Amino acid sequence: MSSDWEEVKRLAADLQKAQLSSTLQRLSERNCVEIITHLIKHKYIEVLFSNDGKEYITPDYLIQEMCGELFVHGGRINMTELSKILRVDLNQIMNYSKEILKRKDVHLVLNQLIDDTYISRIAEEINEKLNQSGKISINDLTMHFDLPAEFLQQQVFAKHLGTLIQGKQDPHDPNLYYTEAFAARAKAKIRGALAALTKPTPITAILNQCGLQDTTFFLLFDQIGAAGSVTSKQSTGQYIPHIYSKSQSDWVQNFYRQNRYIEFDALSRLGISDPKNYIKRQLPNEKLTVLNSCVVSQVIIDQIDGAIEECIASKTCLDVQTILPSIFNDDDISMIIESVMTPSRKNLTMVLGYCVLSTAYIELLSVPCEGLCEERAKLAVESGTYQQYQAEKQLASRHGGDSVNENDSKVDKRDERRKKAAGGKSGGGTQGRETKTKSTKKHQRGKQQHISNDSDDEVSTKKNTTLELITVADIEKIIEPQLEEEGISDLLNEISTYLQEKLNPKAFEIATKLYVSTTQNKASERRQNHASLQDRLNALLTDVRLFEKGAKLFSADIQQQLHKYLLKSICTDFVNEIVLYVASEYDLNVNNVSTPLTNEQRTKIVNDTPTDIRSTLQALLKTLSNSSIEEFLEAAEDSLPVCSMILKKVDKKKDRLLVLNHRHSLQQQLEQCNDPALVLHLTTLILFETTTQNMLHASGRHVFAIIQFLKQHLNDEDIKQLSHYHDLVTQYLAGSADKEAIGTELNTKISNIKNIALSFKKSTSSSNDK
Repeated sequence: MSSDWEEVKRLAADLQKAQLSSTLQRLSERNCVEIITHLIKHKYIEVLFSNDGKEYITPDYLIQEMCGELFVHGGRINMTELSKILRVDLNQIMNYSKEILKRKDVHLVLNQLIDDTYISRIAEEINEKLNQSGKISINDLTMHFDLPAEFLQQQVFAKHLGTLIQGKQDPHDPNLYYTEAFAARAKAKIRGALAALTKPTPITAILNQCGLQDTTFFLLFDQIGAAGSVTSKQSTGQYIPHIYSKSQSDWVQNFYRQNRYIEFDALSRLGISDPKNYIKRQLPNEKLTVLNSCVVSQVIIDQIDGAIEECIASKTCLDVQTILPSIFNDDDISMIIESVMTPSRKNLTMVLGYCVLSTAYIELLSVPCEGLCEERAKLAVESGTYQQYQAEKQLASRHGGDSVNENDSKVDKRDERRKKAAGGKSGGGTQGRETKTKSTKKHQRGKQQHISNDSDDEVSTKKNTTLELITVADIEKIIEPQLEEEGISDLLNEISTYLQEKLNPKAFEIATKLYVSTTQNKASERRQNHASLQDRLNALLTDVRLFEKGAKLFSADIQQQLHKYLLKSICTDFVNEIVLYVASEYDLNVNNVSTPLTNEQRTKIVNDTPTDIRSTLQALLKTLSNSSIEEFLEAAEDSLPVCSMILKKVDKKKDRLLVLNHRHSLQQQLEQCNDPALVLHLTTLILFETTTQNMLHASGRHVFAIIQFLKQHLNDEDIKQLSHYHDLVTQYLAGSADKEAIGTELNTKISNIKNIALSFKKSTSSSNDK
């Protein structure tokens, strides 16, 4: 001991000596820094610099200071704050904090050091809060302690629940904790609220009454053994007491046993949202038929089945509505009837709404109406209603561009024949054209025409029943007494409509047969009319040709006037005949046109004709506005073949006979005529034809030109009388002042004028005989 004490004294003396030594033996601050730097460089020592670089600390001292500060701050300190307190770089603090974290009681959370003492303290605080409120949420604690929810779950509740924290975790919500006392109070509230309910109640109403949240309610609902169920684990659901469900089930069972049906609307009024599936669950062993508004048992279906079978056997009708309950609507009745209708029954019955009628009963109803069918069919044919309907429908089909329909077969055949006839011109020359058209005519007017008409009418009978020959009102008047006797008069319109759909085609078929027979009787007359028209048209063309030959003897200006007059008269008559024939052949409506036809009417009819003949007829119409007879004759010759007519060849012998007959006709008219103007007109025409042996078609205004032409053929006396008589006629027609005197003179000289024509002919004839 003494030696040790002596050593201490010696060291103290050395220390005092060093302290009392002069400054020349002290180290400067710079030397100290260099020495420490050298030691650190050679790793003789390990120290850390402070933030200001004036102090050095060892790592152990730093760790000791960090632990001290953690303790001083109650077990929780932020790394940034610790760096400021210890005046050490934050990176050094972070590095050496790892040494501290090796201890199990220290944790690094959100850049903070937290030890178990702090965790125990917040656990005690949480327990106090839980006791005060009865429940607590991790989310609320996260905001209060500024700590992650995961840290609170693992380090606080996982370690201290049941010790420092007296509570339970919600099994459905791990973030929610509550105390036993809170759960007991909530259960009591929920149990009391649910016990008083006898009907479905929204969960929100229960929550408002108990003052609980939906999470708490659904947490404790299963624990209290409530006498009911909830429709949804959400606040929008409902609580349904078992007593309410039982009353629903009992009502359904009892009602079905009594009535053998259940109405969907009744179940909806009981609060059942899915009636169909609910009934299947309540009556699993029953054979049910689901209808539109209800379900019925097999007992009711069998009852209807037997009633329908009896209806068929007794040949009567059955009102199914009288057997079924009144709650069944029309759709339900239709579904029941459909369910018992086998294919064989469908052939023996007819269903109208809720009434089943046997076919035999329908036949009995239709028997009194058969006489009406024949009567109306005959009336339709005689009045022309049937023919007009067929014609209008055929015209409408052509205008609509429909090339194939029930009435177009006859038209198509005629069109085909006309195309062949028109194509005959390609045979070369007049002879080729006549050969073609002659063959076509035989084809059209022969027996095949009757066959075509018959087939067309048969097609019309099958497909076209829209012409209403028998109305529903007609049938109602006949069958109404019988339906009233059966007690189903409310179905009068439906049954009459059904019978009308059956009887109207029958009446239409009768009308078709009557029309066919009438058509066959008129076939020969139609052929005769066609031949007569053909001869008439050929005669008109011959007249035009002969008149045009006579007009060529005049000067060009007079000749043009005569051509215009010829086009307006005989040529126009020819065109009218052609247009009216085409309108008749294609059933075009000409009821409202005037006779003779106007240019507008002719154009309208031609525009309605088929395309293959329209251009030919349009070219013919166009020639009437020209002054060329040659163009008219050419167009007229082209128009005859498309109308299935033959253009006769020119026969000079017949032409001479026509000229003689025409002159003879004029002479007869002259002998019977007493009109001065007409006498002069006929006289000049007879003299012209007698001198030239050519026919002439001219109006009264051309008389002067004819007299001028006759000067070279008559003596001066005759010319003088004709000219003087012409002047008197002109003055008389112009309304001269001495009209009566002129009229007297005209009547006096009328016999002389007639004698000029008649005597000239006789002298010429006698001279020719010589």
